[in-house]
Amino acid sequence: MTGRREKKSPYFGEVLRAYRLERQFTQEQLSERVDVLRSFISSLENGTRQPSFEMIFRLAKALDITPGQLLDPVAEKMEQK
Repeated sequence: MTGRREKKSPYFGEVLRAYRLERQFTQEQLSERVDVLRSFISSLENGTRQPSFEMIFRLAKALDITPGQLLDPVAEKMEQK
């Protein structure tokens, strides 16, 4: 490691927000379903935090989608970069 801080990608947050809104959940409702603070959901959506693998699975379950449905669009956006 070089100690260099990598810029966080906003793509996961964009995808998460889109699915949350599609399900008509508030950040508070999603946070309760995932058992985290609302501020954590906000941080994910605005790209200041990135989720762990465990969190990706918990979010997918709460949104009634597969983890791939959260990650595939992120991978596509990163490839287009």
